[in-house]
Amino acid sequence: MKKGTWKKGLAFALGAVMALGLGACGDKNENNQLAKESVYSFQDIAPVNDQENINGLWYNDGKLYMPVTQYEYDDEGNGKEKFGYYSFNTDGSDKSYVELARSEREQNYSYINSTLFTKAGTIYGVENSVYEDNSDPENYVYEDRYFLNCWDEDGKLLWSERIDNADPDGYTYCNYLLDGGDGKALAIMGGSKYEAVIYGPDGKEMTRKELDQQLFERTNSVFTSSDGTLMVMSYNDDWTKFYMQSYDIESGKTGEQAEIPFSTNYSIYPGVSSDLLLTGGMGVYTWNVGDTEPKMIMSYVNSDLPTNNMRYIQMIDDEHFAAVYNDMNSWETKFSYFTHVDPADIPDKEVLVLGGMYFSSDLKTKVIDFNKTSDQYRITMKDYSIYNTNEDWTAGQTRLNSDITGGQMPDIMVLNDTSNYGNYVSKGILADVGKLLEEDPELGQLEYLQNVWDAYSIGGKLYAIVPSFNVRTMIAKKSLVGEPETWTMADVEAVLATMPEGATAFGDMMRDSYIYYVLSYAGQDFINVETGKCNFNSQSFIEMLEYAKTLPTEYPEDYWENYDYSSYQSQYRENRSLLCDLYMSNIRDAKNTIKGLMGEEITFVGFPTADSNGSILNAGNFTFILSARSKHLDGAWQFVRQFLTPEYQDSDRLYDMPVLKSAFLNRAKEAMERPYWTDENGNKEYYDDTWYMNGEEIIIEPFTQQELDDICEFIYSVNRMPYYNEDISNIITEEAAAFFEGQKSVQEVVDIIQSRAQVFVNENR
Repeated sequence: MKKGTWKKGLAFALGAVMALGLGACGDKNENNQLAKESVYSFQDIAPVNDQENINGLWYNDGKLYMPVTQYEYDDEGNGKEKFGYYSFNTDGSDKSYVELARSEREQNYSYINSTLFTKAGTIYGVENSVYEDNSDPENYVYEDRYFLNCWDEDGKLLWSERIDNADPDGYTYCNYLLDGGDGKALAIMGGSKYEAVIYGPDGKEMTRKELDQQLFERTNSVFTSSDGTLMVMSYNDDWTKFYMQSYDIESGKTGEQAEIPFSTNYSIYPGVSSDLLLTGGMGVYTWNVGDTEPKMIMSYVNSDLPTNNMRYIQMIDDEHFAAVYNDMNSWETKFSYFTHVDPADIPDKEVLVLGGMYFSSDLKTKVIDFNKTSDQYRITMKDYSIYNTNEDWTAGQTRLNSDITGGQMPDIMVLNDTSNYGNYVSKGILADVGKLLEEDPELGQLEYLQNVWDAYSIGGKLYAIVPSFNVRTMIAKKSLVGEPETWTMADVEAVLATMPEGATAFGDMMRDSYIYYVLSYAGQDFINVETGKCNFNSQSFIEMLEYAKTLPTEYPEDYWENYDYSSYQSQYRENRSLLCDLYMSNIRDAKNTIKGLMGEEITFVGFPTADSNGSILNAGNFTFILSARSKHLDGAWQFVRQFLTPEYQDSDRLYDMPVLKSAFLNRAKEAMERPYWTDENGNKEYYDDTWYMNGEEIIIEPFTQQELDDICEFIYSVNRMPYYNEDISNIITEEAAAFFEGQKSVQEVVDIIQSRAQVFVNENR
């Protein structure tokens, strides 16, 4: 790159970071340094046309090359594709477009699915050409044809060879197109068998070697390193471990395996000054053989970049890269140049850490917006999912629990796993957000759904911010159950005795599913989340195990082959099944189950439990908890309170029911409207929801005001969160097996479950 360009990039970097408004200098704490790490400034290299599909990104000798497919449409909507590429300097200057010539061939449409720009100046692209002929219904023809095209830099087609015909009796396609060195192309072919084929610049096939079939069947990624070595990343036989190793095409021998100690939730690229370059949901990383985890070199949040992932990336050097990504705010495709920012050049703010697993786009957008507008605070995000491996997908949650209980809890945390919520409260490490809400000058005057607060309250105090929620329950026909005062397994059995012979309580439910339901719906009957006292040797749990013993453990062999969906649809209307599981993330969609499946007035009975409280309430998009030990609790509240404001509660960002009562009622009223779509003039075009029963179309009418009022009253009554813990579930499954197999009495089994569960709960409080 020219010296002037470097100065321009540095000037932009410093200006961009100063524009972030990171506040006054002087704070040297660890979190402040964390917020300054992995920061890059960015500037658009060139706008991306929405009529173009980007097929890759390459960097050679100071120039960036971006191959694209362009779509042109005539007045009748018929489309035509053109292939070409853009070339740029890294600052976006000297932009040019070259169209890549195409061969005329018999086809319906075609597209480029792999490209290669070699250092020798030749350009390769794998063209998938689709041929379809349905003129003769008796002889329908559909063929995927693969061609390897070679162009010069001016776009002239030098040659085009069909490459899917090595095995005429099998299906062959190009899995990877790699640099073969000296202007050659290396095609890794997949399908009925795996082969490596090298094509010379003249189009001649130079070598064709069959590859290790077992190895390449387990392959996740294949690439050539900077020295031309073919590297293969693949799983072991049981897909629990992930390895990288070299592969010699001529001999078929592999090099020493290097275990990859992280999960495969990354896009993987060959590194420039590292073994691997990775892009994921939180940033860009490097990894070298021997490292215990990837090293983040760029944080999207610290850099105020609103994206979830880089689609293509090319490292320029250790301080610069170019990449294509999707903007989370505009959903536009962006093509930008990134420059590392020296932490010493970034002013200070008070820094808070937000921790959790698998952050949503909405949350990351909110963090970035907060960081841009707050002149006092800045939030950095720590995603514990990076510690997960293919062997242990709970390693991140384990690390997070360890940090929390060990005094290293983030200032703000997204509560992904509610099974530990009571433990956190018992340790006194969570802030009383109910008090913060009450003392908030604006939010303290608003009315929220008290049952949601009750569900997440412990000891009369609220420790969780729940912006939205959903409800899960079980419904039954009122004509069958009435409005029962109690609803236990004994009551269910009594109703079943009045139904047609062969009727079941839960349809085709299997035993393991039933036990899952027992814990989710009734877990708090058997484990008190406040005191930690267990109650598995109760009569209620005994009844549940006795019922579980009557359930099948697997479907018949021909179950799915003979599955009759119409029979499933009519099972409740025909009184063959009693209880229907109802999940409500919004009231409007519940009418399909209530009015479609059931077909008559229903009762919200819930799952049969000892206290007849068999309905559960779960948080929607996310749940926040705050550290009581945070030095910046005021800043943490400033961030999370925005999710409870009328502006957010009334927005379309909520996929579940709002917790603000006025917003909840506004959303609920939509259930009394017929569905509609909006035309180009902004007019509502109404239509009917329909349900099919035994081949007959049934119109699903919107809820009436009375029906809506009854549903809302039910929702207001649901005030407990679900309980599910995999370790407790395993204890139940392991010990109950002796009862199911007739080896022990049910009383013996529940006593053992009670003892083991109590020990586990005590050890983890």
